[in-house]
Amino acid sequence: MKYRFDETAFNELMDIRKHEKYEKDETHRMRIHMSWNSEFSGQSCPVLMIMGQSEGKEAILKNTLGFITGHIQILYEEMLKAMLPVFGTMGIGIRTDKGLVKSMADLHFAREPKDFIYRIHINPDDVKDDIGIFSLFLWLRSDYGAPENGCEFVFDHEKLLFWGDGNTGEHIYDYNSDFWGGGQCEFL
Repeated sequence: MKYRFDETAFNELMDIRKHEKYEKDETHRMRIHMSWNSEFSGQSCPVLMIMGQSEGKEAILKNTLGFITGHIQILYEEMLKAMLPVFGTMGIGIRTDKGLVKSMADLHFAREPKDFIYRIHINPDDVKDDIGIFSLFLWLRSDYGAPENGCEFVFDHEKLLFWGDGNTGEHIYDYNSDFWGGGQCEFL
């Protein structure tokens, strides 16, 4: 299946990746503009990181970006659902200025106000059907006791494969590692 992503925007992203200052300074990073309207509306402009070589994999990358931007509302809600059992029960974010975290709405309120989805990783070498495995990184406000580097959520389409501390950004590679004992969350 093909997922639509603007051809001009995609070509601009690929051109940025070839720039000598790419990844060396903030203004030369690839950014994806996303917004959605729902009960948990939002907008964010995360940095895009392609994990590995992109040459010859442009169709996979464009398809993956089309999927992410076209399904961001669902993906965001999946991240909130995954975090909810951890907040409170595991001691993360138990006490806030609003009390206990009890609902997805509480977590939605807890996000950083700007660019709360701050990074996207795509692994074009790990392809499921028509798109690459990808990670979305989410920041909650520090007063909620969340990991200071946010959390990384690894997806195969809309299926959340694994999530954990966003410190290393390596969960996109080790989501199926025996180290995690087959779990879907680093914290459980």
